[in-house]
Amino acid sequence: MMDRMEKEPLIQEGRRLPDVADVDGLVSFMGRLTEEQESFYLDLLLASLVRLHPFIKSDDVKRMMSVFEWAGTVMEMPESETGGLDKLTASFLLDYAEMLSGAEKRAKGAKQQLYQDYKPYLDLVKLAFNRIKDYNTLPLLSTPTHRPAWIDPSVLVSRLSEYQKKGIKPDSLDFQIALSRVALDDTDEAVRSVEQALAGEYRELLLFLFKPEARPKGSFTFQAVWMTAALVKSPDTIYDEFEDFPYSAVNRAYLTGDIPCDVFIFEKPFGKVDRILQLIPPASKNVAIKWRFGGYALYMTYRPCSRIPLLVETFWKIPLREKDLKRFLLLSPNAPRIWLALLVRDRVRDAYWNDLELARLNLVALETLRELDLEWRGGMALTYLAVCLLSIDRPVRLCAADLWGELVEKDLIDNVALGRVLGKIQSLEWAPAQRISGLVVEMLINRSSFHNKELSVLFVSFLSCLPESPVKDLKRLLEVFAELQTVNNWPKITYAPLLSLLETWKKNSKLTEIIESLY
Repeated sequence: MMDRMEKEPLIQEGRRLPDVADVDGLVSFMGRLTEEQESFYLDLLLASLVRLHPFIKSDDVKRMMSVFEWAGTVMEMPESETGGLDKLTASFLLDYAEMLSGAEKRAKGAKQQLYQDYKPYLDLVKLAFNRIKDYNTLPLLSTPTHRPAWIDPSVLVSRLSEYQKKGIKPDSLDFQIALSRVALDDTDEAVRSVEQALAGEYRELLLFLFKPEARPKGSFTFQAVWMTAALVKSPDTIYDEFEDFPYSAVNRAYLTGDIPCDVFIFEKPFGKVDRILQLIPPASKNVAIKWRFGGYALYMTYRPCSRIPLLVETFWKIPLREKDLKRFLLLSPNAPRIWLALLVRDRVRDAYWNDLELARLNLVALETLRELDLEWRGGMALTYLAVCLLSIDRPVRLCAADLWGELVEKDLIDNVALGRVLGKIQSLEWAPAQRISGLVVEMLINRSSFHNKELSVLFVSFLSCLPESPVKDLKRLLEVFAELQTVNNWPKITYAPLLSLLETWKKNSKLTEIIESLY
């Protein structure tokens, strides 16, 4: 019997990000930008320059010249070789170099338009640049403190108290990103800090987020920030206190990413069909939805419902690119489901289409989500994991299988619910049945006795969602189930829906023998 793996604390010393303590450290850190790009580098660069710019001397600028030259090179690189956020970083560095020289000549308007779809980071860059110009050393709230992008809740309290002492309102998007990144697994110490250091709305807002039982208490000056706190704390809970917020008029699925999916079947010549997995976006007054080619293609345009957008609303316009995806996922590590909805909407469609770019995006997403150690809850999270388990790309299937193994060990996934999702997809034969059987036999079975039992739970749920009319290769699926029964010492099948289906399927002479062996 395998012991359950304990979930590690999100905030621990081994995950602490490097401290850029002085100008020498800043110059050294900037040099690392030219050699490698970790997901937190842009955040750390902005925060460090805001804090240390007043202390930079002419000799320090000379030491930075190689970094500015590197930034110019990045701006000339083709899109295929660099990410949009790398270019935004380079553009910021060139702007900063011009500011240091006293000659701001670059066309800011055109540059900002170029990165408009990268709004969260573009706004952070603009905020940092203005702080630097004004010699305003107030910290950015959203800078992560621990890998991969978590913020120590006590540090967030400390940062916010600086704003309160100076009577300065935080930037809305910076504040929202901070709440989306703050670690919530252990907030007892942070609650005590809030009660000692903060007052008024800041105090009530953080107590609401940090205390599981707390309800929101007005006044609600920062409506977007309160709404983000609610989505982070409990995405499926609707708080009556926010009913007058403009964001409450939006269909909630667009704020959580938990949008239902279905498989569309399109007939082709010579009796062939395409089976396309697609979102079923619900009606919402701020979302324009167009179906084209008989529903084969979905076009969605999301319009923020307020002049001050929610962080999650900005995600709907961001392009999915391999080199940027991890950093965007880490803008909201507490609530990443919208990114999974975007992947399903824009890239996951045909189970037979070997899209290498999609495979790379999926690998980035799976590895990033694995780092976050989150509970996989909600239909979209389970749908995304299911389609990755069924991917045509073997490395994606293996990565998803390894993630499933860890989620089982840490009790972070509901295998009954995952089985239902897989069963619904398979009932419409979106992917070939041998992909499921191969996945179980090659990648999931015999990880441990505990995994085998959970896999059996998943498979019972999966089979129970198949139709009465046998799907293609059902016999092979039942053979795999028999293997699972064997490794689990033949537990009695007690789930009534599956027993009923087995009796129905047994009428098919090709299935009689294998089904009788299961009892």
